[in-house]
Amino acid sequence: MTSVRHLGHAGFLVEHAGLRILIDPWFHPAFLGAWFPYPDNRELLPEVVAGHHDYLYVSHTHEDHLDERLLARLSRDVTVLVPRYRTGSVARRLAALGFTRQVRLAHREEHRLGPDATATMLLDTSHKEDSGLLLDLGGFRFLDLNDCNPPLSDLPAGIDLLAAQYSGAMWYPNAYDYPPAQMAAKTAAVRADLMDSLARKVRLTGARTYLPSAGPACFLDPELDRFNDRRRTIFPHWEDVAADFARACPGTAVVRTVPGDRVEARPRPDGPEAPPAPPGRWHTDPAGYLADYRERRRDEWQAYHRGEIAEPTAEEVGAHFDRLQRLNRPLLADYRAGLALEAGGAAWRIALGDLATRIELEDDPVDPGYTIRVPPRALRAVLDGRAGWEEALLSMRLALHRDPDVFDVTLLSLLRYGHQPAQTRRLVRERAAGGEWVERDGLRLQRWCPHAGEDLSHALIADGVVECPRHHWKWSTTTGACLAGGSLPLRVEPSAAGGPAPADVPVPLPVPVPVPASVPLPEPVPEPAERHIP
Repeated sequence: MTSVRHLGHAGFLVEHAGLRILIDPWFHPAFLGAWFPYPDNRELLPEVVAGHHDYLYVSHTHEDHLDERLLARLSRDVTVLVPRYRTGSVARRLAALGFTRQVRLAHREEHRLGPDATATMLLDTSHKEDSGLLLDLGGFRFLDLNDCNPPLSDLPAGIDLLAAQYSGAMWYPNAYDYPPAQMAAKTAAVRADLMDSLARKVRLTGARTYLPSAGPACFLDPELDRFNDRRRTIFPHWEDVAADFARACPGTAVVRTVPGDRVEARPRPDGPEAPPAPPGRWHTDPAGYLADYRERRRDEWQAYHRGEIAEPTAEEVGAHFDRLQRLNRPLLADYRAGLALEAGGAAWRIALGDLATRIELEDDPVDPGYTIRVPPRALRAVLDGRAGWEEALLSMRLALHRDPDVFDVTLLSLLRYGHQPAQTRRLVRERAAGGEWVERDGLRLQRWCPHAGEDLSHALIADGVVECPRHHWKWSTTTGACLAGGSLPLRVEPSAAGGPAPADVPVPLPVPVPVPASVPLPEPVPEPAERHIP
């Protein structure tokens, strides 16, 4: 018997023939005490802590996946499946917690878990460090992508159950100071992009059944309550987007779960099928549910606000950014920008980039393209090394403004990845002039997106525009200039063949096998003993 038990958010407990695999268990507040699992899953914590697990898989270092308070309570006898990142970030964090039995897996590398069970690692092959896991358990194929975006061309096929993100997990656009109408338009665009990305994953994997997961979180601190608005943010409930999914993926069944629900891979029973259970109070009465949840966790969300802090000083801020720039010289070569940082009543203007250090800014000032307003308490956590800028931004405690309204990939990469220079060096290599090319529709273009490394073999090309299928950046097919998303150009030229290249053939959806939320999954079709990811 094979079962997948949803522990909430992106957490799962997978059982097969006596084998138990624990995946991304998250129970405690994350990102400066801002994020909490939604719905509340704390009642499952004692069972997870006390249970025996043969394998543990932690997809990446974000605190809603790597919950150190929970991991500190688990047995160290477990074997950990670790994504082999360039920085070794997950491996080091887990080793520091005492998890020394590690199996480190590279992109698409397989590990045998048991006589008829294998795990295959899937990595985001860009500078970002994120991963997903394919479990093949007696022919039943469970793909957990959480919030990872492997290259679309590397996604496995023949998936019985897919778990993947549908809700946002980013500060853009809701942490920016856009006027209401502009905010509404940008929020709608991000939500549409998230659904488009999910639909592509469903089609390419041939997923028979989809399990909504990896979000949304909720914000129990009253200071952040506005981000619980599911209509005006990128953090919807599944019920808010279910109709969109049904239109985009009509051949894929959905199994809606709440923390503790178990999905079983076995033949469906004969007779009429029971209707799905109605959503719980967390959906029907979200305000009341959140009020009770907030009171239960009062000590936890208030912890962020406790105690006096030393006010950040100009010297500390200067030293912090000096160090970031020293660690990331290749990223900042031939770059020049200004950053305005505001904390409480203090404000600093920071010159960034190698060019900025070689130009007298008083005679040639650089207006800050970005302004970041950060609470002194959050800035103190960053300066003390208790949080990175990535965690601070994800907390939604920061407010941002940019003028012009263009994504600066160098600045954000410095903030997000600068403490691990191996990531920024990878980003620099991605921008380099070399690399693979692909021919599409009479064009020859670089294969990997200059923004986040997506495979542009799957790009949309129409009306003189190339559109990335992951984050929907757009470029001119004639000049390569970036038209939407950011400012990085694309290398593109007419195809040497002179004529249009064959268009991509759409991947057909599989014949649907309806699976209501209240019944087990159907028995998988037997597969050959040896399988390879296409």
